[in-house]
Amino acid sequence: MFEQTPDTFIFDMDGTLLNEHHELSPLTLRALNELRERGHRLVVATGRHFMDVQPYLKQLGGDIAAITCNGALIHSAGGELLQRADLPLAVNETLLPLGEAADVHLNMYTHAEWLVAAPCESMLAAHSLSQFFYRQTSLQQMLTTPALKILFYGENPRLQQLKTQIQQAQLPIHLTFSDDYYLEAMPQGISKGDALQTLAKIENFSLVNSMAFGDGFNDVELFNSVTHPVLMENASDKLKQQFPQAPQAPCHWQDGVARFLLERVLR
Repeated sequence: MFEQTPDTFIFDMDGTLLNEHHELSPLTLRALNELRERGHRLVVATGRHFMDVQPYLKQLGGDIAAITCNGALIHSAGGELLQRADLPLAVNETLLPLGEAADVHLNMYTHAEWLVAAPCESMLAAHSLSQFFYRQTSLQQMLTTPALKILFYGENPRLQQLKTQIQQAQLPIHLTFSDDYYLEAMPQGISKGDALQTLAKIENFSLVNSMAFGDGFNDVELFNSVTHPVLMENASDKLKQQFPQAPQAPCHWQDGVARFLLERVLR
């Protein structure tokens, strides 16, 4: 139990709120609905696109603010767009050729689409509920298309080398791993944590007593913005090392968020 129950709860999705089937389990729905019934504010903060999270928000009853594309999009609980941040178009000319040379999958989120340079069916399973699937296009088209974020999917050693090359280019971007297989680039100053602070200012609520759940390194800024960061047991070791005092929830495939809430918050 906490001395004072948090007012605001923020949830990462993949590897955190969603189970291994990329679903909201009955226990998770029960726990979050109970939070809502008690008057707590709920926010989702994810690397997914806003269009991709709509079915989940609907399952939760709607009226939930959404930080998506790792902070490049912020929507109010009523679905109003509060912030959109595009990468400078010139960034594409450096990032995409570097990704192509590294032989990793090139992906781009625009305001309405998920674009890829080559098909990769293994990426689609996580999006079966929303039916938010990619559209293949040419690299030339991607070079001239404004993006909310650019993401590279591949084996970690290749992504680590790519990260070093991108950092050497000194671009005006925020670069992060969402997990070992996804390296993601957003505009400079854009992250889940920055977006949460922006949302709080716009909607006039405090983060003094807030709790966030996450598992990836793209949750670092989010954790630094809240009072109570909660690590998933399946979180990356680097994230656990950065927040050694944070409590841990069971793994996401064990309904970890729901179990943590029911045992330590909603008792």
